Amino acid sequence: MLIALALAVLAAFRPMPEPGPLRWFVTFVIVLLTWQGATSDYDVAEPIEPQRRDKRLLLLLAAASCLWPTVLLPWMAVYCGKLRGWKHHAMMPLRMLKAYLAWFFVAMVFGLFGASCSSAALLLVLGCVSLSHYVKPAWSKARLGPYPWSWAWHNRTHYLMASAYSWGWARFLRAETASRVLRRARVFDRPVNFLTMAVEAGGLVAFLDRRLLITALLATTLFNVVVALASGILFWENVATNIALAIAITLLSGAEHDAAFGRPASLIALVVLLLSTADLLWQPWHLGWWDSPFTARVHWQVETVSGAKLGLYNDFMCPFEREFGRVLGYFLTDEPVVHGHLGIVWDRQLRDLLVQADGDRKQLRALKQTYGHIQADEQQAREHIAFLTRMFTQLNADARKSPLPRSLRRLKAPGGQLYRWGDLPPYRGEEPVRRITISYEERCYRPATGDFLLLTNRTLQKIDLLAPSADQGSTSCETSSSTAARTSESC
Repeated sequence: MLIALALAVLAAFRPMPEPGPLRWFVTFVIVLLTWQGATSDYDVAEPIEPQRRDKRLLLLLAAASCLWPTVLLPWMAVYCGKLRGWKHHAMMPLRMLKAYLAWFFVAMVFGLFGASCSSAALLLVLGCVSLSHYVKPAWSKARLGPYPWSWAWHNRTHYLMASAYSWGWARFLRAETASRVLRRARVFDRPVNFLTMAVEAGGLVAFLDRRLLITALLATTLFNVVVALASGILFWENVATNIALAIAITLLSGAEHDAAFGRPASLIALVVLLLSTADLLWQPWHLGWWDSPFTARVHWQVETVSGAKLGLYNDFMCPFEREFGRVLGYFLTDEPVVHGHLGIVWDRQLRDLLVQADGDRKQLRALKQTYGHIQADEQQAREHIAFLTRMFTQLNADARKSPLPRSLRRLKAPGGQLYRWGDLPPYRGEEPVRRITISYEERCYRPATGDFLLLTNRTLQKIDLLAPSADQGSTSCETSSSTAARTSESC
């Protein structure tokens, strides 16, 4: 922030570089991320007032940064450092703001020597930042097998849809309906896989022509929408940012921005994209894996004072909805874990063995012992139980969870992990909680029959909450376990 103040003073005495129509695009991204940061829930396990001040400061800095770009530095300090904004789904638009800020500083320095840094250079960098987050996953998929096309030919992408359903996406559909959808979807695995890699790799040639760049941005937008529908992973920040950038490009004057397209610009963009793919400029995520039909996940449920048992899903756990929507909780169990989020693995042989097991508990147990890793951690478990105890003790005492008034709750920015369904109705804070139960579940989709099997349901922790009062906040915990018989799941 000290650096930002010094640069702001310097910029006050110099003409500000003019990005042209790209200015409104940058403003849009600032507003987009500020909306997400300002409307996310409070962490009620921590003092609320400092978080409220941070959100207000974010709004103030966002308004100022639209007029003075150097204010983006303290804005980023608040958004990323205080409000946990530096997460996977917001990385691309955040990096675009960083690119804009870098261009602004370089153009300001050029101005000291009577030179100029055109907005065509800004467009080139913004486009490279966006498309690098798709080129890198294409490269990662190409490296998964002995040939660049191995993933596209051999991955069974409909397993991702099955695992997402088991994980908690679209569970409002009956299991029979989901099975019918999966049977029809599996015939499209290879066409979808090849099209996915083509869309992701399209950025390598996007700067040959303005229309190619617009097409590439809109194609990635459509790709993200399909991913959300199939798996519950919603990159809404990327969707909105790429649509806005495509619109901004259509508004640019041809003569001024022709330098951003053509063979020389395409060659520069190619070098930038390859360097970012090699993690030498910035580091997009790899996002290359094999999909499997087996999932093991930790679940949370609550029992209210009236005796109702409800599911505690990740959307209620905002601002930690991403953590609770992915693989949080493996440190609570001594079960070996063989996969990542949504049953993904990085070894095709392991994927094939999981498919061949076809839900057989003995075979799966042997695979877990051979390939799995135990992630149990007593320290993390104690901290997690203490966090849940503080959180629900505060909620039972009527702590305010949302910064928005009740009438405006629908204006909250969406989350990125849409796993808001399960075997139980969702808890929405209707009444106080007297007990939290944490369980470990294993589920499997059988490709041959289309059945969803619940293989294991074992209780890991029960947290009994004392009645909320001014001087009570302790908890008593007990551990018990039971294994459910292998049954077909009916949703």
